[in-house]
Amino acid sequence: MQAAVILAEWSPRPDYALSPEEERTRMARLSSNVWRHPRFELRQLDAPACGPTDVLVKVAAAGLCGSDLHFFETDAEGYMRYPGMARFPSVPGHEVAGEIAAIGAQVRHLQPGDLVCLDDMVVCGRCEACRRGFPNQCESLEDVGFTMNGGMAELLRVPEANCWKINSLLPRFGNDRRRVLEAGAVIEPFTVAYNALFECAARIKPGAWAVVYGAGAIGLATIGLLRATGAARILVFEHQAARRELALAYGANAAFPVEGEAPHAVVLRETGGAGADVQVEAAGDFSRSLPAMEQCSANGGQMVIIGRDDKRPPVFPENYQVKKAKLIGAMGNTGYGTYPNVIRMIAAGLLDPTLMITHRFSLSDFGGALAQARSRQGGKVLVHISLNGQ
Repeated sequence: MQAAVILAEWSPRPDYALSPEEERTRMARLSSNVWRHPRFELRQLDAPACGPTDVLVKVAAAGLCGSDLHFFETDAEGYMRYPGMARFPSVPGHEVAGEIAAIGAQVRHLQPGDLVCLDDMVVCGRCEACRRGFPNQCESLEDVGFTMNGGMAELLRVPEANCWKINSLLPRFGNDRRRVLEAGAVIEPFTVAYNALFECAARIKPGAWAVVYGAGAIGLATIGLLRATGAARILVFEHQAARRELALAYGANAAFPVEGEAPHAVVLRETGGAGADVQVEAAGDFSRSLPAMEQCSANGGQMVIIGRDDKRPPVFPENYQVKKAKLIGAMGNTGYGTYPNVIRMIAAGLLDPTLMITHRFSLSDFGGALAQARSRQGGKVLVHISLNGQ
């Protein structure tokens, strides 16, 4: 089968102490300190075989995410910018939809022909974090497209538990199978935003004044969820004009360039001095967004961090203390009913993932897809695999 494969050099920085687990598994916990000189190749790989609890997915489409871009963006010494965990060589792609092609002997809830989207976080279910109800913090976490092969390939093997049926979306999209599979490939950003807003954060109420920094896929999904759940006013800050237009299409009341008036001044003006009840960092630009967020928080405001950045920004605790404000970290998208709830919202017409798709490429032009995504011009870049040519 054809696949895009990421390769990189295992070259820990001199001042980075590898853990015994990292040395044993060759899986870096902080990839920006370990993996160097990343590149990709299109290769022919052997088709995977199902284990007893696995399914084999014929991949229809896969999206390129900001995390995927950080694999290829490097610092002056050639280390990748992505700060999370990763193992190479591997096939990228964690925003995936397709059709079940085969099932293992113990699979009970999926059948060949089912249309599915991917929950990329493969948890053990046995560690203390999992057993205490923190699946996104699983101590033995594997992540499809990061530590195990992902969906930029014709076939993908994953546990049955990591697929969610999306057949229910067929009526929503006029029984257009192609549109359903495109929507399925863009569900993952909405689940990340859902986990951040409604599991990690607390007490986000209808009528909130909200601010979103960054209008990439996660930012757009956040805007859509805030609008669908009753935010009274949503302000967005984004570099690219095309993405500001997409933010408005997803329900933002106003979208501002980052380079203009200071964001905190804009927020205070737009809220009559009260500040924002909820703010979401989805840009991965901590040194710019976090100082702004703490300066324009409302009393009791919540600042939710979804973006990834390898920089350490300044934080002034006084601003949090006097306003009883909270800085909340959010990572992942599994558990807590996140996927079925997002799928229900799409089926009900409250969300439309396909609005953010602006560019489509074939797997054979993965380099072109990557170049378009790295330009950060437009919205979601989708790689068609079995959808190609249909």
